[in-house]
Amino acid sequence: MKNDGRKVSREVLEAYRLRAIKLRKQGYTVKEIAKIFGINYFSVSHWFCRKKKHGIKSLRRKFAPGAGCKLQKEIMLWMKKVLKDPATSWGFTVPLWNSRMLGGLLAQEKGIKLDRTTIWRYLCRMGLSFQKPQRRYKEQDKQEVKKWIEAEWPKVQEWVKRNRAILYFEDESGVSLSPVIGKTWAPIGKTPIVRVSGARGGVLAMSAVSPTGRIRFRLEDRKINAEVMIEFLKQIGQTHHHRKVAVVMDRAPCHIAGKLKSFIDNQKQLKVFYIPPYSPELNPDEKVWRHLKNVLLKNHAAKNKKHLGSMVVRALRQIQKKPDLAKKFFENYLV
Repeated sequence: MKNDGRKVSREVLEAYRLRAIKLRKQGYTVKEIAKIFGINYFSVSHWFCRKKKHGIKSLRRKFAPGAGCKLQKEIMLWMKKVLKDPATSWGFTVPLWNSRMLGGLLAQEKGIKLDRTTIWRYLCRMGLSFQKPQRRYKEQDKQEVKKWIEAEWPKVQEWVKRNRAILYFEDESGVSLSPVIGKTWAPIGKTPIVRVSGARGGVLAMSAVSPTGRIRFRLEDRKINAEVMIEFLKQIGQTHHHRKVAVVMDRAPCHIAGKLKSFIDNQKQLKVFYIPPYSPELNPDEKVWRHLKNVLLKNHAAKNKKHLGSMVVRALRQIQKKPDLAKKFFENYLV
């Protein structure tokens, strides 16, 4: 028998060797085992010699270590340093880096030419990953944000603790009839088509989420103004008759309207706090809408506003029934 096992895949050959040990213990001869697997006698005999000399671990397949790192440590550190700055600081027209841009800069500055796949592999070795950045508004006042985190947020926590209150973060959002389109598998060169409504518009909704996993919401068929906000705050308060409620929201016009402020000033049960302008990252309720639009309602096929409204209510109720999911929106909040 000429077959010595070299034409068999490593995975299958490993299974053969381990099975051969069991067959030998059951009383099969080396010759019989070789015949069962279709491997020549000398190769099977060698398996048993290896096992006797080096143990059963020696019969398991070994993985090739791959090529070593060819880039000098100094070059890799240089690449990592470059990526800390926006690409525009190196003459590119866009701020975000990709492997092609980094490869061009590496060739220009260091005279080293690498293809995109190799650069990607080196970046992964350096502990980097290809990520989608978070949005930050240029109009945001960083000093005001810092002040809110260091001074105002502790006040919110202190008020909630002192009054044994329920804390909510509130926000509004519009859900469009035009859905967020995800990806799917399809033949190369044949881009799939998703039929969506060509009608404009969508559904307006309001929600409030608590660190304890509670969520309150309502849909609106009218413009959200101070009167609508008062109704929603009353709705939240009615669910906690015997407890005080703290609500954190942004400074949208409907939130700082005089009519709403007058209502808040006359409430003993309710306390409202405001986050700085252009700071959605300070409001975990933003993640509720992100999850709803990019996960639960991705690729939705709503036919009209009424159909979309029922889908939004169903999706929000789905979040409402999962307190552990709602709690995740607060993970690492201001830590």
